[in-house]
Amino acid sequence: MPNILPFPVRLIATGLTLACAGCSPEPIASPRPDTTLVDTVTIHHAGGRTASFDGIVRPRRDLALGFKTGGRVLALTVQVGDHVRAGQVLARLSRNAAIADSGQARAELAAASAEAVRADEAARRAAGLDGIGALSTAEVRDRALAASAATAKRAAAAAAVAHSRATLADALLVAPEDGVVTERTVEPGIVVEAGSPVVRLAAGAPEIEVRLPERAHPAVGTLADASFWSAPDTIAEVRLRLIGPAADGALRLRTARFALLRDVALIPFNSSATVTLRTPDADATVRVPLTALGARGGRPHVWSLSMAGDRVHRRPVRLVDLRGDDAIVAGLRDGERIVASGGDTLSEGQRVVMTGVVPGGN
Repeated sequence: MPNILPFPVRLIATGLTLACAGCSPEPIASPRPDTTLVDTVTIHHAGGRTASFDGIVRPRRDLALGFKTGGRVLALTVQVGDHVRAGQVLARLSRNAAIADSGQARAELAAASAEAVRADEAARRAAGLDGIGALSTAEVRDRALAASAATAKRAAAAAAVAHSRATLADALLVAPEDGVVTERTVEPGIVVEAGSPVVRLAAGAPEIEVRLPERAHPAVGTLADASFWSAPDTIAEVRLRLIGPAADGALRLRTARFALLRDVALIPFNSSATVTLRTPDADATVRVPLTALGARGGRPHVWSLSMAGDRVHRRPVRLVDLRGDDAIVAGLRDGERIVASGGDTLSEGQRVVMTGVVPGGN
């Protein structure tokens, strides 16, 4: 490793006095006596090693929607690619039979209601007549039982009417939530069974589904970069939303879902994508101005600024290479601010005032 010699001290003026003919000078603010003026640079590195995995753009929820009852499909009111709202009608069954059944149920309810009224009145008229000998006790009981049976028959007819109304409602297929139609599995005129898929709906924000090997252990919330095969110039940041708790038995891969953090509406579902994970690397190197380096005890160091930016602390670094007016070093955090020059006069914990930012550090 080459010897690092102390660098010349940059002299920075601490104040100026402005004067003009016929006017008194105005005081200029000066730093505190115990502070030093410094130039700074913010350093960045590539973020460590990377690992890329191919995946597929999926909706967060893939819903297969079907009718609750079977019948002949009368119409589909949406096309593939349509954006739909919750409650919007997607398809209809032929309702001729359901309408006829509903009419019959209402008629039977009317007849049962009339019969119940007649039987109830007869039972009330017969009540007590067995006591005076006008009717037998058995006949009075039979009329009361007939009234109860008529009431039950009316209730059954009312339930049939409610069922017919539900059947009419089930002949409409509506969207349970907002989404995009991704497939029509049948066409009008086809007879479908209850529950068989008619329309597939992509709901929720798009995500990228990848299969991760056992050696990959990203934590939920990990950020990554995504690129798309159909749009090479589009780069989107993604966040790991979930990862499968167990690997499959054959390839030992776990399914992971990355949520997109920006709108990529132009990327269709089922498109190919590549997710690139960034893993921390303690040996990541960064380019810094050569004037930022100092040496003590034969080991180079830089002066790092505190979070508040008002004090400096000595940070030992490992010198990797020299490139012109810059040095390649390891041992600094990404985004860290360091003193760009003039560090020879600084001491640990000294108060400083930043006077400017020097370009570089990438």
